[in-house]
Amino acid sequence: MKSTLFEKNSLIRRSLLWCSATLAVFLVVACTVSFFAAWERAEDEQDHTLKQVVGLISRDVVAGRMDMGEVLPPEPVGGFYGPGASGYDPSKPSIAALTMDDDDFEDRYEADDDNGNAVLVAGQPVTVRLLHGRGRALTTTFTRTYEDGAHTAELFGQPYRIYFRTLSDGTHVAAAQNLEERNETVLFTALVSTAPLLMLAPVMLLILGFVLWKSLRPLKTFAQGINARKPEDLSEIRTEGIPQEIKPSVEAMNRLLARVQALREREARFTADAAHELRSPMTALSLQAERLAACKMSKDVRDRVTSLQNGISRATDLITQLLALKRAQAADGPQSAAPARAGCLTVITSVMEELYWAADEKSIDFEAEGLDTPGADKLTAAVGESDLFTMVRNLVQNAVKYTPENGTVKVSVTDAADCIRICVADSGPGVAPEERGRIFDPFYRILGSKETGTGLGLSIVKTIAQRTSTEISLDWTDAVKKTGLTVTLTLKKAL
Repeated sequence: MKSTLFEKNSLIRRSLLWCSATLAVFLVVACTVSFFAAWERAEDEQDHTLKQVVGLISRDVVAGRMDMGEVLPPEPVGGFYGPGASGYDPSKPSIAALTMDDDDFEDRYEADDDNGNAVLVAGQPVTVRLLHGRGRALTTTFTRTYEDGAHTAELFGQPYRIYFRTLSDGTHVAAAQNLEERNETVLFTALVSTAPLLMLAPVMLLILGFVLWKSLRPLKTFAQGINARKPEDLSEIRTEGIPQEIKPSVEAMNRLLARVQALREREARFTADAAHELRSPMTALSLQAERLAACKMSKDVRDRVTSLQNGISRATDLITQLLALKRAQAADGPQSAAPARAGCLTVITSVMEELYWAADEKSIDFEAEGLDTPGADKLTAAVGESDLFTMVRNLVQNAVKYTPENGTVKVSVTDAADCIRICVADSGPGVAPEERGRIFDPFYRILGSKETGTGLGLSIVKTIAQRTSTEISLDWTDAVKKTGLTVTLTLKKAL
């Protein structure tokens, strides 16, 4: 996933970028609104706390004065009771103020907000309870006038939030909170309210990235399966596990593969039919040329007949190789359920017997190595016998063709731990490294080569090797002099 995120055209990367941008805009708006709403709410709560503290102070002041007989209500009001009331206890006059309902207490002992006396005039003394410094109370004066309620004022040279309240007898009480401490509390409350949104953003992006990666993972598996396919495998792609949104593309690809397969089959049939049709007239021409060669003729005419026979022979070989190539390509379809097996000793011996006379005509030293070792007759490759015979025959035939007279062609077989290696080495001119990748192309011929041929032998070998998972490697026979060509087939062992 990490490498995918850094790819320019990555779907996951683009989705995350767009979602991140959208989420960032949303977060800025949401966090701003949430922060200021929480800030305002926290300030209101702090003011409410100050109001409650002022209410408690007011009750203490009223209760204290009732204990001293300064305030005696004429009749019971709410939880307050006085002389003559049922259950009145002269020893506990302050209970009336301390237990009275808030609304009743305000109506009876506090000045209304619209009362002209509900104002703290500059210079008037006021009792202030501080919400810090162990909650100590003090009496002070202010240099300006304040109405009852919450205000920001300076106290002891520092800004405070102060809530003023005037009692019905004109007494002023207040509760004060250090503005710096208050703002810290309010800020903390506002940040706590926005923290879930800030924490949610990266979590959402991680979840989104994981969901996208998980959803697109079948595509990666699908691509790996396509890459692992052999070039000749045009079978239908399975759609199991493919997301529903991707299935139309896969089905379209399957239809394309079916059309390519049909086109390839028509091409193979056309080539095979054309080759078969050409073999009949070529055979007739060959017979006519043989009959003509048996007649008496001048040396000049005989040379021309010989050239004609050679041309007919080359054309016949080309047609035969074309048929062999198409048979190798046509064998890419469904195989038999039985595992393929080929005895290496049997195949190599058959090839050497067939090509022995061609090598003998050029006085080539035809050698075999590894065929007389113990267990050589038990070396069995996991390929069809006809496939192995065709590959080895084409390699040996090429080696004999391109090896000069009195040269050497050696065929060797080696039993490795988990595979079998068959090497065909010659003492010819070899193939330069820059041309080794092209000699398997159909009809490709190395410049400067004087040998005639169809140019299809190695193409047939490559086609069969790809189908049977056989590895082919090329190297110099003599690495010091850079001469000769050694072709190595690495085959799987048959189980």
